[in-house]
Amino acid sequence: MEAKFYKCPICGNVFAVIEDSGVVPVCCGKPMLHLNAMQTDGAAEKHVPVVTRQEDGKLKITVSSVPHPMTPEHHICFVAVESCCGLKIIHLDPAKPAEAVYCDCGEKVKAVYEYCNLHGLWKSTEIPTRE
Repeated sequence: MEAKFYKCPICGNVFAVIEDSGVVPVCCGKPMLHLNAMQTDGAAEKHVPVVTRQEDGKLKITVSSVPHPMTPEHHICFVAVESCCGLKIIHLDPAKPAEAVYCDCGEKVKAVYEYCNLHGLWKSTEIPTRE
């Protein structure tokens, strides 16, 4: 199952689907909006996750090739790693750089997502393999 994310149009809550029953989630009494992950557009240089493999074998995930703002008003809320074993969500602190480290422990990583509080959900499927 491909990862699915929804956002509440009222309060802004973002949900990741754990078990997909086909029913649209509801929050604040309203159906939530399905977030379609973007991979390219004019803002891509600040949003598409860039995944590299460190010398220790772990994946380093940075949000774009250009540093993304990390302020309370404009920041990356989380990075999500989708693998053959499920979805791992890593919350980011607006006071720190927009990056995360993930140990894939031999899992096949399918995609990496990031969510910007102003510009939505972004995705990369360019994942370096272990050598």
